[in-house]
Amino acid sequence: MPKTIFGTTEKSNFILNMRPETVQKWIHGVLLCCVIVPQLGAMAITLSNTTTVWLSSFLYATGFTGILFYLIVMLRADLKFFENPAYTIISVIALLSVVSYYGILIRGGGDEYLKTALFGTQGRYEGLLSLLAYFGIFLVATCVSRKKTIKSVFDILICAGILQAVYAVLQHIPGLGFPSDFNDLPFTRLQNVMLSSGLADSPIFYGSFVTLVSGVAVMGAIFDKSIIRARVYGLAAVLFLLTGLFTSSIVPIIGIGAALAGTVVIVALNRAKGVELSFKGGLLITPELRFAVLFGTLLGVFTLVYLFQGIYIRDKAIALSDAFFRLWIIGNPSPVNPLSLYQIAWTLSMDMALALPLTGVGPDCFAFVQFHAIDSIDKSYNEYLFIAATRGIPSLLAYLALIWVALRKGIGRMGDFFRDSENWFAPALFIAVAAYLLQSFWSVSAITVAPFFWLLLGFMCAKRIED
Repeated sequence: MPKTIFGTTEKSNFILNMRPETVQKWIHGVLLCCVIVPQLGAMAITLSNTTTVWLSSFLYATGFTGILFYLIVMLRADLKFFENPAYTIISVIALLSVVSYYGILIRGGGDEYLKTALFGTQGRYEGLLSLLAYFGIFLVATCVSRKKTIKSVFDILICAGILQAVYAVLQHIPGLGFPSDFNDLPFTRLQNVMLSSGLADSPIFYGSFVTLVSGVAVMGAIFDKSIIRARVYGLAAVLFLLTGLFTSSIVPIIGIGAALAGTVVIVALNRAKGVELSFKGGLLITPELRFAVLFGTLLGVFTLVYLFQGIYIRDKAIALSDAFFRLWIIGNPSPVNPLSLYQIAWTLSMDMALALPLTGVGPDCFAFVQFHAIDSIDKSYNEYLFIAATRGIPSLLAYLALIWVALRKGIGRMGDFFRDSENWFAPALFIAVAAYLLQSFWSVSAITVAPFFWLLLGFMCAKRIED
């Protein structure tokens, strides 16, 4: 009996009666758009040297399309809602986000407050609509069932990363005039520092981006059987570290360092299996040789940057300059404040979370409620505290529950890799997501990076991934 809905005809319900292979091809296309469309949006905004609400519209286009395709899969009964605990948890997170938004209305917040919570703070635009779009990307990613689709998305993501890395290199070269808001850091009296931010809108956020893509790049460079893909991924990993060091942020050092540490463990465990793995073509015919050359190259890049430029940590200056000049937060930073960025931001976050523990101050309203105080800042620079401060402690607990489910699923899928190293996508997902979660203690979600995180997190929560 053909599937129909609302008593309509079979012909009008052709989507419900497509073959599973056809549905997966549609999902493949949507997932590619989830990488490409936000990337195009970030490119358009960066090259025009402005930040407008149109940036979020690129995200809405993919996120809400993702929700539509997820509903189609549910209607077809290809997946069942209660078979995957991630669906229940993400629904709770979405509901709590809506509750946080309406909490402003209950407290008597004005129209401007509600508008900020819906669309996000000016220049960030990570309000309720953007959060729901993230969840849509996550949901459609959980519907994937083909390894080919994941590797195809990896390829597009690495290409996007290379594009951003090349742009970040050009931003770092004085005199070229590539758009960047971080050529100077006036609160430290530093001029012509030319910090790289890629298309992520901030050196700190770019550090989060290269953390995420580095986890994929190093695993592909070491374990993919295609010599071309392995070389491209290896080159990408080198570019990600190089440009990460050009940010003068601690975030890429922590994030990429974590990704490399995870890779060492995976390579060692794979070697311990006792199964010899070799590749055709090129001189680097084993994973161990590839890893040795890649690690040596990355170490050489780090050493050269340290010798010729120096490794600097300027997160506080980046964050305060970003908030004051680009986001039009009027409260002046204090030039004599001895506290670190994290002491300032984390203290504010905990105060907000304790003041409104159930709903927080509202999605992306962190800056809005500071009333232009001295050392006003627009983010917590700790993702977990930011969730608690803006959406409430229950939202943070639900988010941590989702992370727990994803990491357990990722660990369980490692067996596929150790049985067949061609399934390197499993440890790549785990390392990329785990490294991103670690660096999130010093960074925070951004509309130019978060879509890719939620995409990979969705892959980790997929029910089944087959050939």
